[in-house]
Amino acid sequence: MEPFLIPDPSYPEPTPLLPEVEAAFPYPLEALGDVLGGAAAAIVEAVQVPAALAAQSVLAAAAMAAQPHGNAVRDGQPIPLSLFVLTVAESGDRKSAADRLALRAHHDRQSALLELYSAEQKEYRDQRDAYQCARVAILEKAKANPASAAAGLDSLQEPEPPPLPFILVEEPTLEGLQKSLLRGYPSQGLFSDEGGQFFGGHANKPENMLKSVAGLSKLWDGAPITRTRAAEGESASRSGCRLSAHLMIQPVVANKVLGDPILRGQGFLARFLVAWPQSLAGTRFYQHANPSQDPRLLRYWGRMTDLLLREPHKNDRGELEPAELKMDADAKTVWIEAHDAIETELGRNGRMEDIKPTAAKGGENILRIAGVLAITERASSLTRPIIERAATLVSWYLGEALRLAYPTTLDPQLLQAHRVISWLIENNWETFEARTLQRRGPKVARQSAKHRDALLTLLVEHHYLFAEGVNRYRVNPAATTATFATTHDNHETGGCDTLATASDKPTDCDPLSQSVADLSQCLIPAKTTVVAVVANVAALNNSNLEQYS
Repeated sequence: MEPFLIPDPSYPEPTPLLPEVEAAFPYPLEALGDVLGGAAAAIVEAVQVPAALAAQSVLAAAAMAAQPHGNAVRDGQPIPLSLFVLTVAESGDRKSAADRLALRAHHDRQSALLELYSAEQKEYRDQRDAYQCARVAILEKAKANPASAAAGLDSLQEPEPPPLPFILVEEPTLEGLQKSLLRGYPSQGLFSDEGGQFFGGHANKPENMLKSVAGLSKLWDGAPITRTRAAEGESASRSGCRLSAHLMIQPVVANKVLGDPILRGQGFLARFLVAWPQSLAGTRFYQHANPSQDPRLLRYWGRMTDLLLREPHKNDRGELEPAELKMDADAKTVWIEAHDAIETELGRNGRMEDIKPTAAKGGENILRIAGVLAITERASSLTRPIIERAATLVSWYLGEALRLAYPTTLDPQLLQAHRVISWLIENNWETFEARTLQRRGPKVARQSAKHRDALLTLLVEHHYLFAEGVNRYRVNPAATTATFATTHDNHETGGCDTLATASDKPTDCDPLSQSVADLSQCLIPAKTTVVAVVANVAALNNSNLEQYS
């Protein structure tokens, strides 16, 4: 007798709550050149990270090493080589490991400076004590003769304290960073693989936000630092300081940072070269690699060491005066075409209208990146090939900025509904009552009954939930492949929950990352027309052009 088979029930396919996000276009490592591109490729192989993540680390590290040695020049106007870089990656995506390799020479230099500072500080204290004793002796000896006392004091030379030994900083306040630049080395780097601590720390308190954003923006611009304080000896001013930054943040932080109206409105985020690569987790199987012996990294570390040890040119006030990196005629023609191509797309209904602040700085970032490439490669000017490679890199960053522009402006209610269904699936709630969800569910569902019902209505309309009677819901099995271990039933009868986990402890933490991270697994072919705007100017070969079409 044939067995009686019960057909599987058919469930409607849920309609996505959030739009799909285009797949990131492959990072053009070859545009970084042999030294920087080779180092990034070596990091990709050794650490098994996305090419964009490795490139971000290497480019920012190179900018920090190159920035005191040159300024790009456009029509007589000096442009700093400092770069601000922002990388978004999940915990466990090996951000720190990539940055450690990119910054090995920088950390070695930092260690050497700290050791030197210890010896210099002791010598300074001895000289200061001797100076103070001599000063007291002169004043005692010439009590009745002010002119003699003044002449004696004038013959003394007050010792100068050694510069603060820091070239790398992680989580400073704006005041601390300014103090370090005023009293220490005039070229420094802000590098943090936990950038969320920087954005969420003291500098990001509402009362300090505008001040911090304005101050950091001025450092990117290369503006003089002026610090005015009431205490004697605390006021100071210094021109020529340089700061490059690489902040790595997790998606949950990126959601707040990239959508922050102050950071966007002040043009602060527009200064950053942003990358949000897709995670490689689940594909990084063990392979033997020794980066310490990789000739590409050895060459890169050697070049970084040379730049970090080289004494930059300074004026008689001890302020940086970097060499001028000028464009030849061919290079300037290419740069103008790239600049104008970007500008054309900034107008109303232009491809880059939605990223206008970022795109408006595209022309300047071409020159900054070109300057970093030139200094790293020992070039004394900005040639056409260098400008073309820098334009290729900026075209990628503009495409990435456009790709990430829309998720930061998602309908908040749709995003909250997405968090609710994800929480339900993660916590194995197959059936539930609305009031139970409001009492024990995620934070976004506990604001009010009206707000809760609005989210549940959205989930029903998108076929993530089935309504079963008054205020009772069932999760659509088609929404997940997870196996429900328990049914949340009869929660309002006074009985306790029957889940094996501590489900009676509601969580205030959203279990999801920013929407881009959730959606980045749903890859669709990238629309790269905006990338082509600048990339075409860079005279890419036909095969590359086909990828941009």
